[in-house]
Amino acid sequence: MNPRLRQQRSVFLLFLGACFVSLIVALPIVTAQVHKDDTQTPSAAGGATKPAPAPEHANDFDKADRNKDGFLDKSESGMVPGLSANFERADRNRDGKLDREEFAQGLQILQVRR
Repeated sequence: MNPRLRQQRSVFLLFLGACFVSLIVALPIVTAQVHKDDTQTPSAAGGATKPAPAPEHANDFDKADRNKDGFLDKSESGMVPGLSANFERADRNRDGKLDREEFAQGLQILQVRR
């Protein structure tokens, strides 16, 4: 093999090796950054993935929760107009009851439909 080609091949393989090592080293940094972004509290500029119930909705939740167990079942959701019709869409974890976060999301569904 030509010595010039051998030298070029060696340089190319060294370059590929350096790229591989840099990718392997960067992988934990990138994945840590992704997980860090998922756990951060949402800012005003960023979109919230799980909206916290607004204080005015907390009062509605307490009024609708007749048995005061901290959840709304389908019969209790009838206290909020339109919520019982969209109960299945609001019940994200499919446990047959709404917690405060699901209640807030259910109210958002109602606002979008109006």
